[in-house]
Amino acid sequence: MKREILIPALVLTVMVLSFFGFILIRSYSSRLPEVPTIITVTTTTIIPSTTTVSTIPESFSINVPYSVQAPEANWAIHEESCEEAAALMYHYFLKKTSFPNDIIPPAQASSEIIAMKNWQVNRYGKEPDLKITELGEFVKEYYGYNYEHSSKTTKEDIMGTISTGKPIIVPVITHALQNPNYGPNPSYHVLLIKGYNQNGVITNDAGIKEGKDYFYSWETLFSAIDAQTIKMNQGREMITLTLT
Repeated sequence: MKREILIPALVLTVMVLSFFGFILIRSYSSRLPEVPTIITVTTTTIIPSTTTVSTIPESFSINVPYSVQAPEANWAIHEESCEEAAALMYHYFLKKTSFPNDIIPPAQASSEIIAMKNWQVNRYGKEPDLKITELGEFVKEYYGYNYEHSSKTTKEDIMGTISTGKPIIVPVITHALQNPNYGPNPSYHVLLIKGYNQNGVITNDAGIKEGKDYFYSWETLFSAIDAQTIKMNQGREMITLTLT
């Protein structure tokens, strides 16, 4: 009987002690300081852009020395010298050589153009009509300049290039320029463009003695470029020359 009474009493005692122990622990925990909750906040710093959108000026002009392709009116010798004259003008532009009234002295220009023509005869066996990339290769060999070629030439391309200070050379057919100073017979020609405005381009046209600062409308220019495609199999192309 004593054993039967003792066991339940022990169980009851353990239960009572567990209950009061739970109450004691809970009371103690409530007095402990709360641990703050840490919240991580991610911030994004926006840095104002310093990039500016470049705009092409409405007009721009570059000072380039001029020479007609027949400097001493010796057209019998220089009838096909437009490529050499364009190369010569660009050469003195790159060298930053100045001349009175921006005109290369005729005797000097004639001598240098003849030297280029003779070089081509020795190198190629003749003085050919040079496609625009061939003109670039000729200048590279003759003067040591590099050239940049574009087969996509738009009004915006021309304006953008010239506004960075680079004249351009384009291929044309003379009669399509509608210039009254040209004779009746159309021929392949290259044109140095050194400026522009919203109405057209400013050129050093070596094909005529009046060609310094000669102005052509945009419509006339692209008509003349397109006219040479049938003969030369070139599109709207251009080159620029660089020292390196």
